[in-house]
Amino acid sequence: MGRTSSMVKDRYNAKAYDEIKVRVDKGHKVEIQAHAASLGESVNGFIGRAIDETMERDSGAVDTAGTPLKAAETSTGAGVVSLPFDTLKTAQRAVEATGETLEQFMERAVITQAERDHNSLRLGINPAAGGKLEKEA
Repeated sequence: MGRTSSMVKDRYNAKAYDEIKVRVDKGHKVEIQAHAASLGESVNGFIGRAIDETMERDSGAVDTAGTPLKAAETSTGAGVVSLPFDTLKTAQRAVEATGETLEQFMERAVITQAERDHNSLRLGINPAAGGKLEKEA
């Protein structure tokens, strides 16, 4: 029965799925497996989701002339900011608590702080220093 069961599975898989072989650097497979497991996903599910999300993000990315951009030309990675290690760790802890991606959290944090700074400036307060703004002569 084992051989027949295996043959039936193989026929079903050949009919239902396309197969893509992915090679990763030594040791990276374990990292991928651990990451997928931490999310309650299989490796195949994680890779499939990563591909789907990337394709969705990349589709519709166009330049000012309406020409589709290649993945390397999209906003991903554009305007990269380097954060001090402690700041990044704080952001990562916040992301775990909120369920956001790091990008979503950083976008929300910047927008929120920009609004606060705008309100402080309207009140004549220097948001960076906390003191009153000096009036120009």
